Amino acid sequence: MDLITTHLNADFDGLASMVAARKLYSGATLAFPGGAQEHVRRFLATHDLGLSKLKDVNLSQVQRLILVDVQEPERIGRFEELFHDQKIEVHIYDHHPGHREEGTHQPTPSRIHRVMDSVGASVTVLIEQLQARSISLTPFEATVLAIGLYDETGSLRYNSTTPRDLEAAAVLLRAKADLTMVTAFMQTPLDPERVALLNDLLQTSETLYLHDQKVLLATSTYDRYTGDLSAVAEQLAQLEGYDAILALMPMEDKFQLVARSKNPDINVGKLAEYFGGGGHPQAASATIKGKTLIEVTEQIREHVLSEPNKALSAANIMTTPVQTAHEDATVIETEQQMTRLGVNVLPVLNTKKRYLGLVSRETIQKALFHEFRDIPIRTILQTDMYTAEPHTPFHDIQTQMLERNQRFVPILKGGRVIGVFTRTDLLRTLHQDILESAHAPAKGTTTPPAHRHRNVKAMLKTRFPGDLYDLLVLVGEQAEQHHVGLYLVGGCVRDLILNIPNLDIDVVVEGNGMAFAKAFAKRLGARVKVHDRFGTATVTCAKTCKLDFATARTEYYEFPTALPTVEQSSIKKDLYRRDFTINTLAVCLNSRRFGELVDFYGGQRDLHDKTLRVLHSLSFIEDPTRVFRAIRFQQRLGFRLGKETSTLIKGAVTMNLFHRLSPSRLLNELILLLSESEPRKALGQLAEFDLLKFIHPQLKWSPQLSRVLKAIEESLEWYTLLYLDRPMHSWVVYWMALMDTLPPKAVRDTLLRLTFPQRQANKLECIGRKSSILLRQLGKRPALKPAQIYRLLQDLPDEALIVLMAKSSSESIKRQISAFLTTYQRLTPLLNGTDLKAIGFTPGPQFRKILDALLDARLNGHIKTEFDERDFVSQFLRKS
Repeated sequence: MDLITTHLNADFDGLASMVAARKLYSGATLAFPGGAQEHVRRFLATHDLGLSKLKDVNLSQVQRLILVDVQEPERIGRFEELFHDQKIEVHIYDHHPGHREEGTHQPTPSRIHRVMDSVGASVTVLIEQLQARSISLTPFEATVLAIGLYDETGSLRYNSTTPRDLEAAAVLLRAKADLTMVTAFMQTPLDPERVALLNDLLQTSETLYLHDQKVLLATSTYDRYTGDLSAVAEQLAQLEGYDAILALMPMEDKFQLVARSKNPDINVGKLAEYFGGGGHPQAASATIKGKTLIEVTEQIREHVLSEPNKALSAANIMTTPVQTAHEDATVIETEQQMTRLGVNVLPVLNTKKRYLGLVSRETIQKALFHEFRDIPIRTILQTDMYTAEPHTPFHDIQTQMLERNQRFVPILKGGRVIGVFTRTDLLRTLHQDILESAHAPAKGTTTPPAHRHRNVKAMLKTRFPGDLYDLLVLVGEQAEQHHVGLYLVGGCVRDLILNIPNLDIDVVVEGNGMAFAKAFAKRLGARVKVHDRFGTATVTCAKTCKLDFATARTEYYEFPTALPTVEQSSIKKDLYRRDFTINTLAVCLNSRRFGELVDFYGGQRDLHDKTLRVLHSLSFIEDPTRVFRAIRFQQRLGFRLGKETSTLIKGAVTMNLFHRLSPSRLLNELILLLSESEPRKALGQLAEFDLLKFIHPQLKWSPQLSRVLKAIEESLEWYTLLYLDRPMHSWVVYWMALMDTLPPKAVRDTLLRLTFPQRQANKLECIGRKSSILLRQLGKRPALKPAQIYRLLQDLPDEALIVLMAKSSSESIKRQISAFLTTYQRLTPLLNGTDLKAIGFTPGPQFRKILDALLDARLNGHIKTEFDERDFVSQFLRKS
């Protein structure tokens, strides 16, 4: 007799595989070794598959044992004796090959035949066997097999699903499998007992933190549940934010461990094996006897966290470098330092830079209240605070912070502070899943969600030139060797996410940026230019790749509108000093984390929402030029200003801080704004916020100005296409248009206040004095001759001519200016001074007069050839 069986507590994959195997072994007996999951029992209650009861199987008659979805003899109950009987042939069909034999080299006995492969379900292996032998399925059989396939692969959504599973599903659908029935038996209804068990599991659950994964360990003492424990685990596994679920539940005198994993890096099958159970990497279970709940829980915790390089430790999550205070610093000096740096706690060091304790802002404020402003802070230290080491597990730090109500934990190595762990770090680590959901797009949108530790390595490789990408990999390797953090920062990261070309590469070093840049340049044999004043360095390679290095810094402002004072700091603090959240994104370049996107301040969310937000409420007060940058970025990217950001801009305007800006800083921001492709919209936004008055109080927005600026955009586009070899500074054109609306004195005052160089001021002022006069003359009737147009416009720069074209609504005038730009200003006489001397003229003022007359004649079409010019000159000579 052939006997087909599966593992204890059979699931749908086991049942379906048994039905498929019977098609291969005609006449075989089907029997469970003991028990089945609830939804399997529910299915069998209404569908007779011809299974024999265990007590009715005569083991002495079995000549061949067929195992499906199982290979471990200890998991087949009383049928185990058949497996070890040397006279019985054993055939095994399974979908997680070899996991019981890892690390062993024992040969398989010849009586045991294995058909196994790494696919999502055992039934897939058997469907392929049926296909190879051209064995057909009835619609009902196909439906049973489909229930097993869909149940085991999570409706083909689990990470373990392979293309072969999808092909197997296609075979079943072609055999007319009933998907309505599949759906009905995969859904498990919630009853009061299951709700009570789920509640108990969640109430007593804890989270185990691995390096970049979260595992939910849920335990229960609720012993009145008689349903299917695996179904409970499946519902737990649907919780968002967890990579794996470990559910431990009581069953009479033992505990049942049911494990599910969504992450291929977490193999729950190995954990089940550790407790004598089995399964595969994504789903497994074990029955544990002779231990208490506490003992089993502790063993699970130790086993999960003991995996090499898996447990999350302080070194993985601490913030570095650390701002510290010296023990001799006074209370008032420390208070000022905290305010400058924006921190509430500082580790205190002695002269040997050894850790002594912590000082908090609360303690400092109390000391100031009692007028102890000049005492050294060593007298008010908190010296009994909990500290950790780099290898301290995150779980221990979390426990200590909660039990001690401690918000700041120094990380020490050899008595020196190498990092800190704060409440913000704790919350970010605990609730990264919430950040992910906040960054995720709404349903129906096409933007991909932000992933935990999102890696943009593929973006770097496809959107950057190959030589630049290789350079970033190389500099990341050096950062690893030098034990410093290295990050790609700034607009290039923002534009990388937005898929906008930007090769302006800025790199921040958590350490000495200039020294690092020099070492990297030496390694490459590249050029390095150090900017001591700014603490930066530029490395230029032979292939023209350029990297700008800077030290990670924090900054503070001595007073509103002042230039910032900077100090060395961490990448987190460095990004905090940026202007807007969308510019706070960074990409780690260190080899072990290469491509990891760092987002402390919600930059990804704001990029997705197309919103421009400042980082803190004093941003525009400290640096009002950020207002102009906000409007510039808003218009360039098509974003909207956040409501709070708009309110803060209005507040900065009412405080009149812009008058205190240095003229050069204000001018630089205005030039950048006017250099954008469509500055008209940005200027309109400035007007809405009443900011034009800071250029000049008389500068007003109007429909006429808006029309002129729009016409300038069109004229500049025409000019750019016409003259690829004659670049024009577009900001000059827009500036002329703005100044054209002001009286001459206001123009002079503005140019003087903003410290324009005299030569540039003359150019900007030229049109303002005579634009209306020029347009009236160009509009005369009859129309001016070409020579008259030339003499009228010849002294104007091209920028002024574009303004004239934009100001005029007359097509005739536009054509005259266009003719001057395209034709008239390019014409010159064929004869020159040498030719005039040969003809008989004496050099002198008359040369200019003759050449001008020649040019006028050519412009007006009276002469065309050199012969015509010589004849014209001869007549001129006879008249003189």
